[in-house]
Amino acid sequence: MNAGDITGMQVYINEAGSLAQDLIIRMAVAPADTFNSHFYTADWTTVYHNDVLPFFTGWANVAFTAAYSWDGTSDILVEVTYANEAGADDTWLRASDAGANRSIYASSSDRYLDLWNPVYAAVDGTPYNSLDQQITVSFWTYGDPVYQPQSGTTFEIRDDNAYRVVNVHGPWGDGVFYWDAGNDGGGSYDRINKAAAVADYEGNWTHWAFTKDASTGDMKIYKNGVLWHSGTDKTRSMAGGTEMRIGKGLWAGSQSYYGWMDEFAMWDAVLDEATIQEYLYKDLDEAHPNADDLILYYSFNDGDGIYESDASSSNADLALIGAVSRPYDPATLFRYTTMSNLRPDVIWEQGVFTSHLDSVLVIDTVLMDPVTLVTFDPADPTSGLDTILVWPGDVYTYLYDEYGVVADSVLVPATDNIAVEYYEYYSAPFEVVNRYELGRYITPYGIGLDLGDGFTWTFDVSDYRPLLHDSVRLAAGNWQELLDMQLWFIEGTPPRDPISVTNLWTGYKGYNTDEAFDDNTPAITMNLPADASEFRIKSRVSGHGFGGTANCAEFCAKEHYFKVNDDVVWTREVWRDNCDLNPVYPQGGTWVYDRANWCPGAEVWTYDFELTPFVTPGSTYTFDYAAEDYNWNGSGSFPYYQTEVQLVAYGPYNFDLDAAVTDILAPSGDDMWGRMNPICNNPIIRIQNTGASTLTSLKVEFGLKDAPYSTYNWSGELQPMEWEEVTLPDYVYQPADQFVVTISEPNGGADEYELNNTMTSEVAFPVSYPADLIIEFKANNKPNENDWFVYDANGNELYSRTTFTAGTIHKDTIHLEDGCYEFYLWDWDEDGISWWANSDGTGYLRIKDANTGTILKSFEPDFGGLIYQQFTVGTYVDIDEPLDAEDAFEVYPNPAADHLYLKIRLSGRREAEVFIYDYAGNLIHTEKPGRIQDETLHMDVSQYASGMYVAVLKAGNTWKKVPFMVE
Repeated sequence: MNAGDITGMQVYINEAGSLAQDLIIRMAVAPADTFNSHFYTADWTTVYHNDVLPFFTGWANVAFTAAYSWDGTSDILVEVTYANEAGADDTWLRASDAGANRSIYASSSDRYLDLWNPVYAAVDGTPYNSLDQQITVSFWTYGDPVYQPQSGTTFEIRDDNAYRVVNVHGPWGDGVFYWDAGNDGGGSYDRINKAAAVADYEGNWTHWAFTKDASTGDMKIYKNGVLWHSGTDKTRSMAGGTEMRIGKGLWAGSQSYYGWMDEFAMWDAVLDEATIQEYLYKDLDEAHPNADDLILYYSFNDGDGIYESDASSSNADLALIGAVSRPYDPATLFRYTTMSNLRPDVIWEQGVFTSHLDSVLVIDTVLMDPVTLVTFDPADPTSGLDTILVWPGDVYTYLYDEYGVVADSVLVPATDNIAVEYYEYYSAPFEVVNRYELGRYITPYGIGLDLGDGFTWTFDVSDYRPLLHDSVRLAAGNWQELLDMQLWFIEGTPPRDPISVTNLWTGYKGYNTDEAFDDNTPAITMNLPADASEFRIKSRVSGHGFGGTANCAEFCAKEHYFKVNDDVVWTREVWRDNCDLNPVYPQGGTWVYDRANWCPGAEVWTYDFELTPFVTPGSTYTFDYAAEDYNWNGSGSFPYYQTEVQLVAYGPYNFDLDAAVTDILAPSGDDMWGRMNPICNNPIIRIQNTGASTLTSLKVEFGLKDAPYSTYNWSGELQPMEWEEVTLPDYVYQPADQFVVTISEPNGGADEYELNNTMTSEVAFPVSYPADLIIEFKANNKPNENDWFVYDANGNELYSRTTFTAGTIHKDTIHLEDGCYEFYLWDWDEDGISWWANSDGTGYLRIKDANTGTILKSFEPDFGGLIYQQFTVGTYVDIDEPLDAEDAFEVYPNPAADHLYLKIRLSGRREAEVFIYDYAGNLIHTEKPGRIQDETLHMDVSQYASGMYVAVLKAGNTWKKVPFMVE
């Protein structure tokens, strides 16, 4: 045969069979000696496509409809695919032994499961309840290229608490595979994950196997039988599963997997790599090494209704909730392969002829979509009895001609009549969910965001105590972040006992006009509980939508009103004006813009107001909630308020005279007050009147743990349940890990409940700088927006700069005595000195050592409205710190290289401790010599990084600080 077009082929038919439907012949070039047990992926050319009915034996000619161009030397690979009816006769060709494997074939009725949103499949039974320490799950998937990667769930198991036990996202919308297995009983689970190549999850069949051995802590993912990813220290158990889905998660809002799935299997054992590879392309059988450990096996080959059978011993059939079992197209078969030495006898034809293509009418039958019918028990109308698959009767089927026009119709009579009966009953036909919002926070912009080990938002949910008992379901509406929620139960007596919580208005409330908003929050008439004494309204609203009139409701400040019997008793502007001071920064997106009571990455404020003065227990009132006049012009996105308004009823006050410390804002390690910390003076606390009488005065004692306390006498006027932030004066500043504040003597009398009088907070020390500094500031293109100031511990302004030149670097040298200082850099446009969403250009702020030029601190330029930092200089000792004139503390040599000596001389024998801090305020070493009077300690500092350090001596009430340098 010569190089050129191959125009046909002849095969010898030994035994003619039935009609070969959709016969396709394809040819391709194949490199020599590449034959294996899998179908070859090639650059195929289709040379023939038609239905063929073999009707004689002997040589049969197949004239190609498209010639194949052969180069004269390459091996030729031929692929023949066709379909025939079940039970049809095979056609047998004559073949010869080629002396080596030269053919591979597959003949099966294999099927797969087709999944898309919102369909899925539910496991009928709980064989996975036997899982504990070991698991293997394997399956084939073919992701839909139109939708993948997509944030769907491949399968999931959850327990009675709706906690995740086992789960695969294959993949999530970021193209990452997530393998979750094991739960700690509180909602946390073990996970490994890895980004996959696009070809691994869309447009191709890929085999995945997921294993975990909790006893060793190993989790693994295998791709096409080869280890692809692994993780260690994963020891949580997989026990306790009570519900399982395939193709969709069990959590509210879960998306279904888009694509195809086949050969889903689960074992309560860990399969090794060799076993996974051995059964990659064939069905599971009794010879499988882990056959006794198999607890689920779905081949999806039933294809006859709404259930797929479980081929394991568990008999946990799979209910198809909209999902469909479909047969493979013959050309896509890739399993059940058999290799052979036999190769069909072929005569190749190379002819020159004129041909043309003509259309061939093929009659095909398409199955009508069935209807899933669920029957119910008349005695218990909400309990399903059976699910059957039916087709509508007394309908016409149609025969179409080659042009798609109806040529004939046939009436299909009904075979059965099923009557629908309606029953009146009064139990709920679905789970009744009474939703109460406990708190709300808005997720931050994720681009460029780094939360480190996480960020904690804290909410006081004491008013919801009547709801938080027995069994409740807690839900968070996030889709991407991993959340860890903790409930802290604080033992004690509340100011007043909450009796009940009532939702008044809840959910999405349109604000296209104020009248529409009023319609969405209609007046409510209710009788107040007679056993209550006090009442509070909680309003938690946030505005969304912009681009229309006044950029409402996200970027407009509008007043909201609460009415009692048509009288306005409360007014509040729904607005938050401090988004530029958000402790979660910098973020991507427009995080600095103030909004209608929300900021990205911050909590939504709850507006509490006391309703008690306007109502009487046991009486009936009409409540109404309204918003300021407004008309939307139809531009932009639809304006609305996410609204939660609740009524809380309480018993009487438990105390007449009581005050509480409810928070320490500074010094504090609380993430929410990160912008204010760390500090070396002027603590900020929050006090509250938790008694029935008006609070007018308090005694406040405060200080660092084990240091002398300072005293501050507060005076003011707080009505019951009102609170106030209080800035305290300077205090004794010395190394400690806790700050303590205690209040007493409310209104000059005895506090009736002392358990809420004391609070402690974690302390971090501010950075320590040398006395001579350079404030280096490069102005951006809007220099008039910035000012900086330096204040001492008494609030006196020492240095400042309020005028700058655009694009210019300004260097100001300042000298400071030992002490505590505050530095402020304001940006009055609240968008920092370098931000992506404006045209202000780029600036920077640095603090340098004036003697060496070393940069001590370079600040984040995307800071919003303020950079604030407290710092100390030199051997700062607070002015109120007691010192014994006879005590001495020396450090030498200074600078030190390898060795350091600390000479301590005290006026009397005392317990002593020495702390070593770096200049960032981090404690790096502690020495405890015990009770001493005159002692010299030796330290090895050879491993210390070059730089400044501070040695601090604590001996009784004596504190001494000595800075030293390591070269």
